Amino acid sequence: MHLTSKKTISVLIIEDNPGDARLIKEMLKESTQYNINLIEHGTLSKGLEELIKNEIEVILLDLNLPDCSGLNTISIIHEKVKNIPIIILTGRDDELLAIQSLKLGIQDYLVKGKIDPILLERSIMYAIERQKVKQELELSKKEIQEECQRTNFYKDIFIHDMSNILQGILSVAQLCKIQLMNLDTTNDIIDIVGVIENQIIRGSKIISNVRKLSELENYEIDDEQIEVLSLLKPSIDNLKNAYQNQNIHVKIDTDQNIIYVRANDLLIEVFENILINAVNHNENLNVEIIIKISEEDLNDVSYIKLEFIDNGIGIEDSRKDLIFTRGSKENNFSGGMGIGLSLVKRILNSYKGETRVEDRFKGDHTKGSNIIVLIPK
Repeated sequence: MHLTSKKTISVLIIEDNPGDARLIKEMLKESTQYNINLIEHGTLSKGLEELIKNEIEVILLDLNLPDCSGLNTISIIHEKVKNIPIIILTGRDDELLAIQSLKLGIQDYLVKGKIDPILLERSIMYAIERQKVKQELELSKKEIQEECQRTNFYKDIFIHDMSNILQGILSVAQLCKIQLMNLDTTNDIIDIVGVIENQIIRGSKIISNVRKLSELENYEIDDEQIEVLSLLKPSIDNLKNAYQNQNIHVKIDTDQNIIYVRANDLLIEVFENILINAVNHNENLNVEIIIKISEEDLNDVSYIKLEFIDNGIGIEDSRKDLIFTRGSKENNFSGGMGIGLSLVKRILNSYKGETRVEDRFKGDHTKGSNIIVLIPK
């Protein structure tokens, strides 16, 4: 039979009652797990000096000491040492005090008169193990934060440099287009340059969407009172400027001149991404989009309802619930990246709004889509 040697640990007890300190000392002698080097002090100041001089693994702390009392005792110790587990020893069987102590980071709360050697040893053992787990979690958290910072750094470099590259290519493509139009050049060549121009614009939008998604995931963005038409009309103008080679007709159907919602300036990203989606997934010579604006009450909340009704290729029923999900292969229909509609969903969630997609004509998805947006009034 092999005897397992017991681990030696240093325990500091800060207790001004000699009788209580002696009782704890006798209990610790019965420990089956540890050889305990018990260090005793009767004041907080002496205990703090001990913590600075020696390596202590557990603190047994009385909350009522000659030079300090109450929860403030815990706070003072934590200012000096943060990684040593503290077990409270008190004569008060006070549940509220126990809860408050635990919130301040102590490992256990033991009531004098109800302690026995087994309970005391178990409390010390658990305190040590919990502190180890806590330190490992804190280390992991720090490593994750550092990794996130590195990732964000690389992401910012990528977004900045790719945006500059695309802007440079776009400028050259637009210059070529102007020069070609001044020459006796076939329309086919001009159209090819126009395709290049459109693809650069799409690439720039994807980069912008990635940046906006990252911002939404890292920060809580406040909403405010926003006028819908003041953002919707510029979104339509931006769409037509980006796709000058396509016949795009957009009509706003509303009987209101001023429409307020609870949102923020990111709402323009919602409008632009839905409109771009309607153009990119449309094979007609004339792209038609009707934006119908009305009001709807749902679950005791009043919403402004915007319906973006297009004559594009439509969305099958099996894909309707997936197109707003970032990373899903199902939202990659007809070459789409899926990021734009993921951004739409994420922004609307931050407003406590909703979005869904229906058929333009119920039961026939091939005739176009109706993307519905609900934003709280």
